Amino acid sequence: MMGFRRKQSNQIVDVDHCPVLDDRLNALIPQLRSIFADFKQPAMLGHLELVLGDAEPVAVIRHTKPLTDKDQARLKAFAEQTGVTLYFMPEANQLDRVVGEQPFYSEVGVKLPFLPSHFIQVNQAINARMVAQALEWLAPESSDRVLDLFCGLGNFTLPLAKQSAHVVGVEGVQDMVDWAADNAKLNGLSNVEFYQANLEQELSQQPWASQQFDKILLDPARAGASGVIDQVSALGATRVLYVSCNPATLARDSQSLLEQGYSLTRLGMMDMFPHTSHLESMALFEK
Repeated sequence: MMGFRRKQSNQIVDVDHCPVLDDRLNALIPQLRSIFADFKQPAMLGHLELVLGDAEPVAVIRHTKPLTDKDQARLKAFAEQTGVTLYFMPEANQLDRVVGEQPFYSEVGVKLPFLPSHFIQVNQAINARMVAQALEWLAPESSDRVLDLFCGLGNFTLPLAKQSAHVVGVEGVQDMVDWAADNAKLNGLSNVEFYQANLEQELSQQPWASQQFDKILLDPARAGASGVIDQVSALGATRVLYVSCNPATLARDSQSLLEQGYSLTRLGMMDMFPHTSHLESMALFEK
C-alpha cells in the first residue's frame, strides 16, 4: 500500500492519484508504486517525497536500511528514463543526489536553487503571486534599506534586493543562510547580506540590529515572531509587511505593532494550501 497517513493516525490511505498534485508528479506515482511492490524488503521504505522544480521533478526516497543493488538500479533507471532528479535519504540529515541536476525554482526575476529538505512554499504559482504582491505593498525604493526576517533561502530577500539599495536577510538556520548567500551570488546581487540569528532572543547585540531600516518584511513559521516583534519600531521602519500562515499568531503580533505606533493599512489572504484549513495572510503596517 502507498498513500498518505490518515489524519491523527498511522493508518495509510491508499492513493494512486492526488487531485491537488501537479500532473507531472501524479504521473510518477504508478511507476514508483510498481517498483516498490517488487522491493525485497518494502518495510525499509519510510517516505516518498515528490517536489517540482522549474527544470524537472524531484523524488526523495527515505529508507531505514540500505537498499539492495537491484533496488537502487531500478530506481536510478526509472529516474534517468523519466527525467527525475533522484535523492536517497538513508538518515534524517543525509541527502544523497544520485541522478539528475540541482533543483531550482524561479520567481520575479531571480533563480533559487534548493534541496528537497529545505523549507520552500508548496504552491509555486501562489508563491510567485505572493512575492509580487509583497513587492507591490512594501514598495521598496532604490534608496531604501530593507530587513527581511525569517528569510529562508531568500524567497523575498532576493526580489527585494532587485529594487532596493541594500537588503539584510536574517534566518535561524545556518545552512539556509549559506544557501541564501550563494543564491544571491548566483543572481549577481551584491547589495544583500545574510546573518544567522535566533529570532526568539534579544537582538540588540546583533551587528545588523544596530542599523536602521526603511522597511521590514517578516515571514515567520506558525509560532509567529514573538521574539522579535516588540523590537521592530526601534529598527526605524516606517512600513512593515507581515506574512503569516497562522491567523492566531498574526493577531497576537499585530497587537504589538499597533502599540508601537503602526496602523494596519492593507490585509489580504492567499489560498496557499487548497482543500485544507490553513491560510496564508499578508498584512501591511505603516507609521
